[in-house]
Amino acid sequence: MSISAYREITDWSDSEYYVPNHTYLFDGKSNILAYAIEGTNEVTVFKKPLKVSTTRRKFEKVKHKALDKLAKTLQSEEKTLQSTNPQWQVKSDSGKVYTVELIGGKYSCNCVGYGYRNSCRHSKEIAEMNK
Repeated sequence: MSISAYREITDWSDSEYYVPNHTYLFDGKSNILAYAIEGTNEVTVFKKPLKVSTTRRKFEKVKHKALDKLAKTLQSEEKTLQSTNPQWQVKSDSGKVYTVELIGGKYSCNCVGYGYRNSCRHSKEIAEMNK
């Protein structure tokens, strides 16, 4: 995940309201993880990433002391979480490769079947292999 700070530079002069251009911490997609109020280091962190439309809005990548520090912390936490859970790659009959992960003593898979049933052939295969 490429977490970076972007300052909004959208021209809101045609709006009848004052719209401040804050600095946002994006997750590499169009999800905002946090933002800093315009011209400050006061950061608000969202509990869940906030999906935002960037249509007709302009942003520039910037260095922001508080948001950059938060980004490093989030990236470090993600690496720690990724490295603590054992993972296996399983090739399906169709040739697709799925990832089975051991989380809290339970095997989970990123295939569609597991998403529906909380169980699949891939996770069962790895669980049997590791008995």
